[in-house]
Amino acid sequence: MLLLGAGACGVPPAPTSVPAAERQAVRGGVLETGSPAVGALVPVSPLCGEPDESSPVMCTGTLIAPRVVLTAAHCVESPDVSQVLSVVFAPEPARALPAERVRVLEGRLHPAFNAVENDLGVLILAGDAPVAPVPLSGLALPADVVGRTTRVVGFGLDDEGRTGSRRSGTARVTGVAPGTFSIEASPGMSCGGDSGGPLFLEADGTEHLVGVTSYGDPSCTRGINMRVDVHAAFLQASLDDVARAPPTRPPFDASVDACTVRCEGHADCPLGMACVTRPGGEKSCAVAGLEAGRFGADCTGPEGERLCVKAGGACRLWLPCDEPEPEPEVDGGGCMITKGSGESGMAFAALLALVGRAVRSLMRRNWSNNRTSCSPSRPEPPP
Repeated sequence: MLLLGAGACGVPPAPTSVPAAERQAVRGGVLETGSPAVGALVPVSPLCGEPDESSPVMCTGTLIAPRVVLTAAHCVESPDVSQVLSVVFAPEPARALPAERVRVLEGRLHPAFNAVENDLGVLILAGDAPVAPVPLSGLALPADVVGRTTRVVGFGLDDEGRTGSRRSGTARVTGVAPGTFSIEASPGMSCGGDSGGPLFLEADGTEHLVGVTSYGDPSCTRGINMRVDVHAAFLQASLDDVARAPPTRPPFDASVDACTVRCEGHADCPLGMACVTRPGGEKSCAVAGLEAGRFGADCTGPEGERLCVKAGGACRLWLPCDEPEPEPEVDGGGCMITKGSGESGMAFAALLALVGRAVRSLMRRNWSNNRTSCSPSRPEPPP
């Protein structure tokens, strides 16, 4: 799915359909015009020519405080992953307004998370979301919950095998475990791309957030969800921490030589940049998703051998730290990602791979056999 983007510098890519052989039905889901606090987790490409609107949905999350989004831990297993994410609060992320896209500052995982247990995490946003949060009610799963229906919301695969729209459906609770509960289609069901999304249960005439989508079977008929009530202490600690001292980042400034901006962690770098290790072992701030480098001159044309990256409202060359800035007449100052059909999307996939093993693990888990995390059975962790 990361290979959908293509097009010239500053030109949105043409839409790409999903081959029928890769489709998998989501039973009983309908478009969800409500639930504004349920957002889509999307990667942000640093490359000019790859607009935010073309980014694929990776997972789903729920706003539980103005700057805190609840999701599945496997969606953001590494601090590197969160640096390339935004949360989009719109029914269709591809049509979202700029104000509906909020960049992620950091991700925090449940301290006991492993491949199949405690699959909860939170994302800390760079600013307040443009919608009201869903408060944690503290409702414990009722003793008679087995057999009752829950409402599942997410941006995953629909009946036509497409993603990218907020949808909802009802599923029946089939069992309860100490940290999880299971569901089956009735007739709706979570599927690929819904990981991290919420499950709501009605009690006393009010819907309560009681679960987070984690994983399920390949046919999208059964699923396992993390219980919110059991993990309330972890979630409340994150909420209290952010309320007490909201994390901040230095302002973005493309005029600064990034190769000279030393850092120890991502929090030392401006928003949209990440702390990366250079060949010699020292660390500096780079555009998130890219190797160490500095901003060069403005991009001047569609051809060239250098990466052309987003720098505020401009497109600038991205140059390795150990190379001087080339003369504009040598390569035209253009974007190498625009040379062929489909090449920009491939560049984005390659750049995301640079953020480390965690992204590759997420792609294997979420997109195994071209389906996302809630649809396949949980794969073994990568070696």
